[in-house]
Amino acid sequence: MDFPDELIPIIHSKERFVVLHGGRSSGKSHAIARILILKALKEKCLILCTRHIQKSIAASSYSLLVKIINEYKLNPYFTIVENEIRCNRTGSKFIFMGLWSNLDNVRSLEGLNYIWCEEAAAIVPEAWRILIPTLRAEGSQFYITFNPESVDDEVYKMFILNQRSDALVKKINYNQNPFLTDTIRKEIEYMRIKDPDLFDWIYEGNIRATTEITILHNVVIHDFVIDESRQMFYGFDAGYEDPNALVKCYIYDHELYVCNEFYKNRLDPEELKQEFLKIPWIQGKYIVADSSRPEIIKMLNSTGRFQVAGAKKNIGQPQKLGNYKFSFAMYLKQFKNIHIHASNCPNAAREFQGWSWSTDKNENILDIVQDHMDHSVDATIYALENSARAWYATNHKR
Repeated sequence: MDFPDELIPIIHSKERFVVLHGGRSSGKSHAIARILILKALKEKCLILCTRHIQKSIAASSYSLLVKIINEYKLNPYFTIVENEIRCNRTGSKFIFMGLWSNLDNVRSLEGLNYIWCEEAAAIVPEAWRILIPTLRAEGSQFYITFNPESVDDEVYKMFILNQRSDALVKKINYNQNPFLTDTIRKEIEYMRIKDPDLFDWIYEGNIRATTEITILHNVVIHDFVIDESRQMFYGFDAGYEDPNALVKCYIYDHELYVCNEFYKNRLDPEELKQEFLKIPWIQGKYIVADSSRPEIIKMLNSTGRFQVAGAKKNIGQPQKLGNYKFSFAMYLKQFKNIHIHASNCPNAAREFQGWSWSTDKNENILDIVQDHMDHSVDATIYALENSARAWYATNHKR
């Protein structure tokens, strides 16, 4: 079977969750359909293909599976009936079910080996709470495909904002799909020129256009050439259950460039120290770190390989709860662009895009920064304290 080179690692993946996200026309669904057909031919298995709402069998992955079976002339190996696909060779079976009106039926399913969650951005938390424990056979796997909509979507929070050690997560877009037709490629190029914001969501697979609660509307995610001649700033936000986030960034021509990151959780102090000693771009550098963890700062300084100082958490603003991050939000908003290196900094990319204001119970927007998955943002804040202090002094003269 034809298969995009970019997705070859998922064919033999043993992770419990295989997650493909990105824009349209990237081949995500085609890739998963091929994998599941091959699994059905190889071993006896029960495969549930599901999505949030399935109004008819035609509105499911059924049609795509049938198309691929026909395309590769595999019809002798399968019996295709109205709402099922059965493999004559192994006894495998594909079943199709929408979640919205069938949660009780899903809960009672026995013997499932694979679940394919298509258009998973629409699947609600309640459905995930039922789906995940329903798939309990040894070696069973979820295959999850979705185009990102919002940082508030449950699947985005589970696998993009958070990291699971038992998940293989890959982003793929149209430009990594070798089977894209010229007709679709021309349509994509037309949208890229005429409506770049819509293009960024539909085909680049980024979060839908910024909303009122989004703090930073100047974030640009792309691979850029890092100008090592610039003065670099280094910041570190310590964690344990939350990730340890370390960033390298610089400022040029009133634009901020976040060019490298380290992002990993569940490290004890010795493991963290060893990880830092392996990162080439911080050796011999001055790093500003979260001052609430003085024991971590002391431990890192004991290596003699870098100098770590605690952040003052003040750039001249009045000492009130939340004012430090609020003032920093104003500082970050004044850049023409904040460039995040897509390949080097995937966690910073999603956190900067998702950095948001808090709201009250009536959904009124407050001038308080949400305290959520923003560890790379915090690391960047610490790195830029001196620069932000100079900006604040110039723009907030008493």
